[in-house]
Amino acid sequence: MFVAGERIKEERLKFLLDLLNTRSEAFSMAGGWLNQWPWIRFFLPERSGYTLIKKMNREISDIIKESIMKHKQKLTAGKDFIYSFLEEMNDNKETFTEEQLKVICLDILIAGSQTTSNVLEFAILTVLRDKNIQEKIYNEIFNTLGDNIPSWTDTSRLVYTMAFLSEIQRYFTIVPIAGPRRALNDIHMDGFVIPKETTVLISVGDVHFDPNIWEEPEKFMPERFIDSKGNLKNIEHMYPFGSGRRRCPGDSLAKSFIFIVFVGIMQKFRIECSNGVLPSEKPIIGLISSARPYTAEFIPRQ
Repeated sequence: MFVAGERIKEERLKFLLDLLNTRSEAFSMAGGWLNQWPWIRFFLPERSGYTLIKKMNREISDIIKESIMKHKQKLTAGKDFIYSFLEEMNDNKETFTEEQLKVICLDILIAGSQTTSNVLEFAILTVLRDKNIQEKIYNEIFNTLGDNIPSWTDTSRLVYTMAFLSEIQRYFTIVPIAGPRRALNDIHMDGFVIPKETTVLISVGDVHFDPNIWEEPEKFMPERFIDSKGNLKNIEHMYPFGSGRRRCPGDSLAKSFIFIVFVGIMQKFRIECSNGVLPSEKPIIGLISSARPYTAEFIPRQ
C-alpha cells in the first residue's frame, strides 16, 4: 500500500515471492562465479546461473513496470511512493529517473518481504523442533497476555519471547553479508591496508558466531539475551539490520511485525510436526538465508 497504493492479489504475491526466493538462492552460487569471472556467462550461461538470474530479473522487472505504468495512467487511487517519485522525476529528470524508481521498488520488495518472512520461518521451524522452547514461549504469552491481542508495547513484558526472536536473528543470520560499502580513504586495520575506493562487504554471519563475543555461539540459547535480573540485554554486537547511518530504514517496522505476528501465532496455535520427521534446521545460504522447505500442523489451542 505504501509503495504502490494497492494490495497485491494473493496469487500474484505468491508468484512474486517465489521469484524473489529463487533469485536470492541463485546468488549463493551464481553471484560468486559471475563476480569473479564475468566472462563465464558467455560460455556457461546455464551452469553459472546467468540465464536464471536474467530471467528472474526480467519477470520481477515486468511486475514493477506494470505498476509504474498504472501510476502514469492515473489508474491507482490515493497517494503513494511511486506517485511521489514520479512527481519528483517530472520536476528534475536529471536527478530522478525511472530506472532508479524500478531499482528502489525492487529493493523495497526484497527487504520488506523475504527478510521478515524468513525470520518467521526460522522461528516457527525452531519451536517445531523444540517442544520445551515452544511451551515456554506459550506459557509466557498466556500468563502475560491471556487472549488479548499482542502489540509492540508488550515486548518489555514478554522477555523470553523477545530473547528467543533475538537469538533467531543471531543464529540464523538472515543477511549474512552486509554491504557493499566503499572506502573513502586508505584504511589501516589489524595490520592490513584497505585501499581507497575498495568495495567492502561485511560478514555479519561471522560476527554473530565469533567465540570472542558469544559464549558457545554454535548453541541456540535465547537466555544469552536475558540478564541476571530477568531483563532483556542490549547486546552491542547484533547487526541483523546493519549499523550506522545506512542501517535498514525498516528496522522498527520489521521488528514490530515479526513480534506481533509470531506472538499471535503462538497464542492461538500449537505447532506440530506434520509427518513425524523433524525438518532440518540447516539454512539455505544465498543472498539472504532461508529455511529449507518444511511442513507443519497448526493445531488450535483450547
